[in-house]
This record gives sequence, C-alpha cells and structure tokens, in this order.
Amino acid sequence: MKRLLAAAALVLLLAVVRVSAEYFGEAPPLEAADLAQCYAWAKAQSEGLHVQEEQIYQLQQQYRQVLGAVLPNLSYNYSAKYQDTSGNHASGGGVNSVVFQGSQPQANFVLTQPIFTGFKELAGMRAFKHEEKAGRLHLQHAYASLYRDISNAFYLTVNLETQLGDIASAIAMSASRSKELRAWVDLGKSRHSEVVLVESQEAAYEAQAEALRGQIDVARELLSFLTGKDMHHAKLLDQLPRTLEFEAEELVLGRAVTRTDVRALRETVDAQESLVTVSRAGWYPTAAFVGDYYNYRVSFYRPVHWDAAINVNLPIFAGGATVAGIRQAKSQVEQAWYNFEFGLRQARSQIHSAYVTLRAAVAQSVAAEKSYRKADESYRFEQKEYRLGLVSNLDVLAALNAALNAKLIYDQTMVQSKLDLLLLKVSDEELPLP
Repeated sequence: MKRLLAAAALVLLLAVVRVSAEYFGEAPPLEAADLAQCYAWAKAQSEGLHVQEEQIYQLQQQYRQVLGAVLPNLSYNYSAKYQDTSGNHASGGGVNSVVFQGSQPQANFVLTQPIFTGFKELAGMRAFKHEEKAGRLHLQHAYASLYRDISNAFYLTVNLETQLGDIASAIAMSASRSKELRAWVDLGKSRHSEVVLVESQEAAYEAQAEALRGQIDVARELLSFLTGKDMHHAKLLDQLPRTLEFEAEELVLGRAVTRTDVRALRETVDAQESLVTVSRAGWYPTAAFVGDYYNYRVSFYRPVHWDAAINVNLPIFAGGATVAGIRQAKSQVEQAWYNFEFGLRQARSQIHSAYVTLRAAVAQSVAAEKSYRKADESYRFEQKEYRLGLVSNLDVLAALNAALNAKLIYDQTMVQSKLDLLLLKVSDEELPLP
C-alpha cells in the first residue's frame, strides 16, 4: 500500500512540475524528432522567410498604389487669401471692390479623373504583378533552401551519432578481447604485452569517441539554431529508407526549367518588359478631367457653383530624357534575359551534380556493405584461429580495426546516400512538399 501511495505521489509531482513549466513558459525538453518535424519548426522560426513574406506584401501595396493613380480622386479644398487693400481707392460695389477686398475665402470639392496617360499605369501594374509572382516563387525556393539546410544539419548529426555508436561497439569489443586475453595470460597462453596492446587500442577508441561527442554537440547546436528548439538531447528519428534506385537522369534534368528560382527570373524578364512601356509613356500625350464644386466663394464668384475642364499635355522636347529612359529599360530587359539564361544553366548544373553525387553514393554504399560483411567475417575467423594458436594477437587486432573501419565507411555511406537523395529532391524541388 505504501508503495502505491509513493508511486501516486511521484506521478502527481511530475504532473505538477510539467504544468508549472508550461505555465511559466518553460517548454518541456524534447524527447524525439524526425526530419519533417524539424523542418516545420524551422519554417516557423526562420526570419529570412518572414522577411520575404513582408516583401511580397509590400509589392501588393505598391500595385494598389499604382491602381489608385488611374481611379478617380476626390478631395475637399479650403483656402483663405488675405491681401493688402491700402492702395485700393475703388468705391461702391464694382468689380474692383470685390477683387481687391482684404479677405477672399473659398471652399470646394475637386474631382480628378485621368483619361489617358500613355498606358503608364497599366504597364506599371503588370510589372508589379510579375514582381509579386517572382517574389512568391523566390519564397518557395527559400523554403527548399531551408529544407536543404535542415537536412544537412539533421543527417550530419545522425552520421556523427552513428559513428559514435560504431566506436562504442569497438570499445565493447576491445574490452571483451582484453578480458579474454587476461584469462589466456593466467593460463600462460598469452603475453601481458598483448593485453596492454588491446588496452591501448581501447583507449584510442575512447579518444575518438570524445572527439565525436564534441562534434555532435556542435551539430546539435546548429540544428537548435535552425529550429528554434533545444535539440541537444532529443532523439533524432531517421525514417528515410535506404536508397538503391532513382529516376533516369534525363527526367530529373528536365525539372530544371520548372524550378521556382528559374521561373522567378522569367517573371522578372516580363516585369522589365512592362517597364519599357512605362518609359515609352513619356512620348505620349496625357489627358485628365478636372471638376470643381464650390460650396463657398466670395461675392463676385458666388453665382458660379461648379466648373469643369479637360487638361491635355503634349510632350514636345525633354532634352533626350525619355529616349535615355527607354534605352535604359531595354538594357534592363537584356540583363534580365541573361540572368534567366544563367539561372537555368546553373539549375541544370546543380541538379546534374546532385544526381551524379547520389549515383556515386549509392554505388559506394553497396560496395561498402560487401566490404563490411567480409571484414566482419574475417574478424570472427581470426578470433577462432587465435584460440587455436594459428594467428597472433596482432593479426586479431588488425582484423578488428579492418572490421571497424569497414563498418564506419558502410554506415557513413548509408547515411550520406540518404542525404544525397534528399539534396537531389531539393535541387529539382520535389521536396519540400507544398
């Protein structure tokens, strides 16, 4: 009964501590996380993504500003003009008495409607639409870049911890070997120097393990920075299966033209072409309607309640500024085309490099697996033959080192092939999924 009460009290205490931590803003330590969860945290944490989202919002507002320039503009004006009347000698109620009176207040509504502006606003609106699309595409590409960074940090940690596990296995195997040799020393069948040699090898493995622990701390710090979570003690769940097959190279390279960064460069070309039309508007006449409704005027103008006008402006000479602006806009179009062509070539090169790297990693993992199987089998044979007196302890240690190195290479190539598959899918933007 006392044990049951103690267990219940312990459970209650743990619950209180957990609730208190959540109440005071202290999140409980993470127990485990996979790549998808790390990416979700990184998306919420990344300031760079939030900056790009704000830039897209700013482009939307610039589009609305240009739209406002082609819509009617209604305003209310009030003015009060005061002037010197000391030289006015007019008498009576004539025109001069009104024109030269000291105070001339006026209040009126003003309606302005552009009629024709050389298609400048419409072209500007098209340019901002293309720039907004380019901004959204750049944002999608930023998501892919973030996924690549998270994948690198995640599998760097997995790779180091896998190596640490292999070293721990080697330490255990060395300790077992040392124990076995001590028994042989007691029987007079082995030398004490052989025990010391194995212990030296075990100490070297422990030194490697300490170095790996330091590298793991650095890798987990990077993962914590990217995710905004404390990842120093969370178990990383590698749920990606081993890669042995992948798509044909031509099919993968064909996705270069659909990459978001390449499509964004194409949208930039269209935006620059629209800006050429904006520059050409300087050659065209402009026309606008202006109407006034007066609700208060001085006595001479009081009978006139409204007026309307159409203003037309025809440019004749601007010192070559319009021609220079058009030439500059056309040059920017050519520059945008060059950027697009370079971006497409770069995308194809990046995808091809990722594909070749994956192909080599898969082939290496297959060969490394075969090497490890053979090295492990050789080590087991060496142990048996040592007990029969057919080989020396140095032979056994050499076989142990060969098996360990083969296991390290095999595990590293396994993890690297998974990472290379993810990097290829990021390069052709199969990942991340929208």
